Amino acid sequence: MRLLFRRVRYRGIDHDLDIIRNTLCSSSFVFIDIFFLSLILAIFSFANYQSIPISSLIFTGSYTFCICLFIVLKKWLRDQPD
Repeated sequence: MRLLFRRVRYRGIDHDLDIIRNTLCSSSFVFIDIFFLSLILAIFSFANYQSIPISSLIFTGSYTFCICLFIVLKKWLRDQPD
């Protein structure tokens, strides 16, 4: 069965993987991902605290912390010499 299918050339796969890698590593995708993860954390913490102000404080805190961590890591990893 394996002999019936042609293998895809490496260049074609490499081009597709570059498109996916560029999308997943873009800053806007990371910010949207952090937003949804912080929102999920805030929704799940609402069940514990049963307070909208505490839940919004957890959302704001986790969103701010994750964005700051992302910016610091991005700057730290970009400035390293090869």
